[in-house]
Amino acid sequence: MITNVGMIILLEHDLDAAVEFYKKLGLKLIFHVKGSWAEFAVGTIKLGLCPTPKDPHDRITGFVFEVDDLQAVYNQLKESINFKSAPVEKVHGIMASIQDPGGNIVDLYQPTPDKVQNLVKQVVKKEQLADGKKACNPTTCGCKTKKVDA
Repeated sequence: MITNVGMIILLEHDLDAAVEFYKKLGLKLIFHVKGSWAEFAVGTIKLGLCPTPKDPHDRITGFVFEVDDLQAVYNQLKESINFKSAPVEKVHGIMASIQDPGGNIVDLYQPTPDKVQNLVKQVVKKEQLADGKKACNPTTCGCKTKKVDA
């Protein structure tokens, strides 16, 4: 049974350029064997960079780096990192996609937990109204409607 993500591996056309790219993002380089392999620490997960002879293409990787202030990261790195777009606010957080030298597209994400909680509360309220129940504040009224933790 899988219990953890141990490593994410990205294929890179230019390993040295990719190492510099991820160093700019502030990832901690564990080691770099020129032309063969590089490994970074991202919290408890390792990011491995593996050279490939294939030309780079747009490859959406499906993994996300979480940041505290995406606008500040964008402002700091937009001249030296290939951002696919400026940060965009979504219901669950602020997102921006970047592309590394190997063509891998990675997302940067700033969570907005208050907005997520408000969205959950709106959904619960709509469900209550659809069920014919009186909309209420489940934390204060004592009815048996769904409670949303704030």
